Amino acid sequence: MASAVYKYGMTMHEKVKLDEAKYFYDQMVSEINYQRHFLYNLSAFLSTARSVLLYALEEVTGTPKQIWYDDYMRSSQVLSFFKEKRDANIHAEPVKVQPHYNMQMTNVVYISDSLTLQMANVLGIVSDSDSDLESDPIQVSPSMASIQYTFVDWQGTEDVFSLCQMYLDELERFVADGQTKGMLTK
Repeated sequence: MASAVYKYGMTMHEKVKLDEAKYFYDQMVSEINYQRHFLYNLSAFLSTARSVLLYALEEVTGTPKQIWYDDYMRSSQVLSFFKEKRDANIHAEPVKVQPHYNMQMTNVVYISDSLTLQMANVLGIVSDSDSDLESDPIQVSPSMASIQYTFVDWQGTEDVFSLCQMYLDELERFVADGQTKGMLTK
């Protein structure tokens, strides 16, 4: 039934799923400090983003346009990586990432000093005056804690967020290219 919708060009599901993938990307960013929530959103991101390509594949399967799709998939390391990542997440095991924690502690330095003054009057009587001098605290470094996630099987240096953004960018180029070349409905 879905094929009929595509063949008659009535709708463009790829863009809807691309927007949905962007939503889950934003949710991942907002849940970075809650690993379980982060992983739920990553899983949803993988499935939704993959749907962009699956809708496109459905639209071109069995037509000469499928060559364009197959060539595009083969030429993109990012598309291939995320296809495998989503397939494993759905069919084998939940997606795994490697967390990296960065912590920077605040160091505060207090400087204090004391001063003793001896004063002698005209008669030679000495009086002492003690004064404690204390400075305002000096903050040496700001306090910061952050977490970064990586895919252990990605060969590059990008973290999960950078790689997911690359994937979104590649999906946008894929959809735009497909529409421009008449491979996908507009």
